[in-house]
Amino acid sequence: FQLTDKGPIDWNYYTPEVLQTEIDNNNVTVIEFTAEWCLNCKLLENTVLNQDAIVELFKQEGVTPIKVDLTGNNDSGNQLLNDVGGLRIPLLIINDRNGEEVFRGDFYTTEQILNAVQTAKGAP
Repeated sequence: FQLTDKGPIDWNYYTPEVLQTEIDNNNVTVIEFTAEWCLNCKLLENTVLNQDAIVELFKQEGVTPIKVDLTGNNDSGNQLLNDVGGLRIPLLIINDRNGEEVFRGDFYTTEQILNAVQTAKGAP
């Protein structure tokens, strides 16, 4: 149950339109590439992303968490992974308000996410 539970984050599920809308609205985007079969993804979700500080950060105005679920035949999600040069998952990318990447990691800490989002929010 714990591995398949929705969790405390209100994720926006990726479509090209969802991502473009958030960029057009000048929001910081936190893009998590994941899959149900990816045990390392689930580990990072449970030990890092579901921490109270991250959950609260993702609730802030101007910060949008987007989940790219590659569990099934997700052509647009696989295309985005390819477009960003991702070779494998887990992968987390944080973009600033201009849509420019400020952080990329396949293993990350709570502190790295907090710092990257603050940096991204400071972009003009």
